[in-house]
Amino acid sequence: MPSNTEPLDTGASARPVRHLVATEATMAAGGLDGWQQRYQQLTPGRFLADVQQATYGDVHVFREQTNQALLEEGEARRGYLSIALPHRECQDGWFAGYRMSGDTVLQAGNGKPLAMRTPPGLDLLGVTLPLPALERVLEREGEAGLLMRLQPATEVRRAASEEFRAAMLAVLAAAAVQSDLFNQRFVESAMRDALLMAVVSTLAHDSGDALLPTPPARRRLVAQAYEMVRAAPEAPWSVLALCERLGVSRRTLQYSFNEVTGLAPLEFVRAVRMNGVRQALRGRQAAELEGVGAVAARWGFTHLPRFAAQYRAFFGELPSVTVSKSTLKA
Repeated sequence: MPSNTEPLDTGASARPVRHLVATEATMAAGGLDGWQQRYQQLTPGRFLADVQQATYGDVHVFREQTNQALLEEGEARRGYLSIALPHRECQDGWFAGYRMSGDTVLQAGNGKPLAMRTPPGLDLLGVTLPLPALERVLEREGEAGLLMRLQPATEVRRAASEEFRAAMLAVLAAAAVQSDLFNQRFVESAMRDALLMAVVSTLAHDSGDALLPTPPARRRLVAQAYEMVRAAPEAPWSVLALCERLGVSRRTLQYSFNEVTGLAPLEFVRAVRMNGVRQALRGRQAAELEGVGAVAARWGFTHLPRFAAQYRAFFGELPSVTVSKSTLKA
């Protein structure tokens, strides 16, 4: 394994989806990218581990399942942080001197040593991500310096731990059945941003008392977002990307969109794109010269069969029917 001072490999040679089944603890120790680990089996019996990892750019989401108690030691590469959560029934394990539970968020990395004793039947979900990107998002959310205040093991609200666990499981499940999507820049970028936001939502303090924008400011913010998406519909828009471009927090963005449009931000983005495609397909030039695939790609839809199904669900007809109607009217 490379030195722990090197950046994670995000080039074309990187494997976006990995799945390892190991019958030796030493084999399982090498299952996750970005770590130098040493495992020692503590309880007697046949060993079995199942390690899954999905990679989105420089962000890795992982799941590690082991049937025997282990002493896990190691270091993660500098500049990266891992945030993990044990399963709900986790008992009798400890992490950096702290007891673990199903509501304990664990953090390790950035070259610091790791020491963890796992219980038999561990099921650990987590994500490894670049520190600079995480710190930028936390600063945007008004939580600058939060990482410096966190303990290696932090108890979070039950709802927060359940949402974080569900997000990790959903990402891994999608990666397992739709690995072809990793070749699409839009999907990779959107998933990377979503994982960053999931971590921030889990770690950040409740900011319910924070000042929200006035009604005119909310309308202006939504109007700005609309113009941005219309100007670059093919860009990999995500909640994080919108927050950074508009200079607002996630809470402000979501509140403004819910209030003004009745939609979540990304639902609004998809609606803008869908309507853009429909307007283009209703034009004779697009229908005859570009074709459905080219028009859809221009508006950010790169997977034609999936787009066709979404288009029909949105407008009640397939894109080809829209084109046929436009041709008949010409």
